Amino acid sequence: MEDLAGLIAGFATDEQFAQPLRDSFIKHVKQATARYPNAYFELGQKTHEAVEGLADRSFTVCARVEKGRFPFCARTPFATFIEERFDDPPIRYHSFYAKLSITRELLRDDYAFNVRRDPVLRWKDDLHRQVGSWLKENATATDNTKGGHSRWILPASGPNLVRSEATVLEKLKAQPSRELEVLIPAALKLFGQAISHSRLSNWMAEILGAPAQEDHMETSSLPPIHRDIREAVAEAWNELTPNERALIGALARGDDYNTLITNVPGLRDKSSVSRAVKNCGGQFIEAIHKAMGIPMQSASATPKEVLERVVEVLLPMLPTLGQREVS
Repeated sequence: MEDLAGLIAGFATDEQFAQPLRDSFIKHVKQATARYPNAYFELGQKTHEAVEGLADRSFTVCARVEKGRFPFCARTPFATFIEERFDDPPIRYHSFYAKLSITRELLRDDYAFNVRRDPVLRWKDDLHRQVGSWLKENATATDNTKGGHSRWILPASGPNLVRSEATVLEKLKAQPSRELEVLIPAALKLFGQAISHSRLSNWMAEILGAPAQEDHMETSSLPPIHRDIREAVAEAWNELTPNERALIGALARGDDYNTLITNVPGLRDKSSVSRAVKNCGGQFIEAIHKAMGIPMQSASATPKEVLERVVEVLLPMLPTLGQREVS
């Protein structure tokens, strides 16, 4: 029988049981993410490697990153589990399965990163939020006794004929309107039974059709990238400290807050990460605006937006920028 508490105690003492503890993390992360789609994983793909990578990052956070919230109270999760004498159920809860567990925090960070990078996923995320708003205002959530997500029905209006998903989609696609205010209640009525928010959102996405990637790109407030900007970026890069370069390398990999805090010296919490991004981005803003002859007070891009564009410029010049060092 698994003994997470014993494995963690041995690992914390002199790094005993590292491999069996990692194996346990992989097993529980795989179970916790069984129903999560591709969008919640690194590079937007739920591969075996992505799940293992998530397990390794969860392990790293539990072992090394102090968390301020309850029950950790400025301790690492492993230290908390040992000091509070947690047995396996609360360890599993806080590490993998709770809404605020370490693993689910990392999943949300990965999802947010993927949404920022992928215009179509951003469209689907916005659609999902619109569907959710309509449901909360106009539909009824059914009692949820199994601890999963709520399912939704229209307010009581007598018995409805239950139809298959294929039939519902066929009838919805024949609807002349493409307004959510028309499609959502039609879908609920046609389906004739309670439906989850995510399933309904997927139906709406299929019916409406995601826009072409080039039609949904956001315009940037930065000027186009040309030779002068490339030279300014290269010059600013040469002026950075090793820690600042490590920060940009981590951003190029898409590292989340916890991984940044673990791997980049001098970063202790989210506030220090934000300050470092602002300071580092500010150096590039100054260099870019100087190269373009634009007064600094007219800058409209944020430091984060600048660093995202800077990474685009640096990657062709520094192909290994986004690669992790192998120890």
